[in-house]
Amino acid sequence: MIPAALLGSQAVELARLTVGRLPAGERLEAIRDRRVRALVRFAYRRVPYYRALLDEAGIRPEDVRTARDLRHVPVSTRSELRAAGEAVLARGIEPEDGLVAHTSGSTGSPWGIFRTQGEEMLRRALELRSMRRAGMRPGDRIVTVGAQRQVRRGPVERLGLFRSIQVSPLLPIEDQVERLREIRASVLWIYPTALRSLLSVASPLAAIYRPRMVVTSAEPLDPLLRDRALDGEPIETRNFYGSVETGRIAWECAAHDGLHVNADCIVLDLVEDDEVPGAGRSVVVTNLLSRAMPVLRYRLGDRCAELDGPCACGAPLPRIAPPVGREWDAIRLPSGRLLSPWGFNVHLRSLDGLLQFRVIQRTLDRLVVQLLFAAPPPAERLAALRARIAEHVAEPMRVDVELVNAFARGPAKFRIFVSEI
Repeated sequence: MIPAALLGSQAVELARLTVGRLPAGERLEAIRDRRVRALVRFAYRRVPYYRALLDEAGIRPEDVRTARDLRHVPVSTRSELRAAGEAVLARGIEPEDGLVAHTSGSTGSPWGIFRTQGEEMLRRALELRSMRRAGMRPGDRIVTVGAQRQVRRGPVERLGLFRSIQVSPLLPIEDQVERLREIRASVLWIYPTALRSLLSVASPLAAIYRPRMVVTSAEPLDPLLRDRALDGEPIETRNFYGSVETGRIAWECAAHDGLHVNADCIVLDLVEDDEVPGAGRSVVVTNLLSRAMPVLRYRLGDRCAELDGPCACGAPLPRIAPPVGREWDAIRLPSGRLLSPWGFNVHLRSLDGLLQFRVIQRTLDRLVVQLLFAAPPPAERLAALRARIAEHVAEPMRVDVELVNAFARGPAKFRIFVSEI
């Protein structure tokens, strides 16, 4: 069983997250470093996988005093943690002590993440704080269209605050549209893939209904989709970043200048020697509140970049640029250089009537750009686009531009880049 003292500390953390102010400056660093030390001590003493990992690296718990010291701890991947089996669980943990949440499986390998009821409450508290800071209101009615998961109502929801209703993305699109029109929630929280599906039968979003705010998460939101959905309507938008493994990592504020990292609860590092122009570096995260199945220096598989300087909103938390894809979402050029397909946005946004695009790398020296238009453009415009993309790639690659009638729809995340090499 989890020690009673730990459960008590979780209750204190829950209260601080729910009603406390955002820590700033030295206070933020002190809270973060204290939690780093506590997590590493716990993981070494009670989790066989991390004890072996630290011993092999020659690291003692007392060597890790600050968040910066965490960089000496070896990075763990999903495949390594899966292979470790029950060794990633804290000793004394029993299945009845908590719940298992599964990752989305977008990597082709769903994975069960274990946490206690107390940890689930901590995650919810951090989520509520992020929502409130992002501009959502306690009286908002929130409708979610995305991953299907069981929603456990906490004390806040039972008081009628931040009320949430789910609409299954597995319903026929017409039924989803009808449900959204019936609910008319003030906040629409939706995966970009699900939003594309809705817009295929009713576009722009205002043709379905006008929420006060649209929140996207789980996958990148490309500018083409944003512009198509809003069509000039004064609807607020927010981007949230998180994962099943870690909970809420970062959120966007009204300044729309990157995402604020919940740095008092999450340590986010970017791998220094792994940068792709236009996409950033690989994300490594540590959840400072995890205990039953600690998340310590975990390679999440996303790419993003750090942002310097303070945000206009005044929030004291550090910022990152919105993640723009996974580690494997990179074009491999003949020279060996990597290039992000998201860089094509600057050329594609100028095409009137473009609804969606996908980039496919057929071979090391051939790219296919598939485009879905509301109405086919003149051939000369497509030829000019092909020339601009070839110039952007700046290497001897064949670039083909193909028009498609539709992309497959479904609840799974849409991938703008597919590599066949």
